[in-house]
Amino acid sequence: MKYAVWLDGVVLDVDLTELLYKKFKGDKDVNLPYTFNVHKDWEDFYSKIKGKDIVFLSPYDERTTREIIEKVFKNDVIKFIPSMSKPEKKCLGRLFSEFPEFQPLETAIIGSSPLDLLSARFYDSRIKVLCVNRYTSCAKYSPYLMANSLEELYDLMVKLKL
Repeated sequence: MKYAVWLDGVVLDVDLTELLYKKFKGDKDVNLPYTFNVHKDWEDFYSKIKGKDIVFLSPYDERTTREIIEKVFKNDVIKFIPSMSKPEKKCLGRLFSEFPEFQPLETAIIGSSPLDLLSARFYDSRIKVLCVNRYTSCAKYSPYLMANSLEELYDLMVKLKL
């Protein structure tokens, strides 16, 4: 299984759901705040999936994404795609075109909001969406897996051999 992990919400302790939705609806004056603070369960989760095929999806521009990755991941070589808008269909189209080794049936999107699920659903309903509930519940759009922490999510992933 290959993983596409949303930087906002899963890794970073920031909730962009409402702002990204406004941007999706056409508001051009949306500024996305960012932080270098990561969720307390991120480091342990990352240590368990590190070394697997992972691409980080970022709603931030390239400069901001690079700055975040340098601070958060230090010396790790990270694959990422900046300027990903959600919940647009073309968002995940970029993932599968820029990284052709990723295919919908072999990819799990790890997200933290309903917008993350909608992005996957708009592109291809066969993509497995794994959601960690952070600021809002993902239950409304029926993720493949849902958990209240990354620790709990990882345990489910192991049980299902993801």
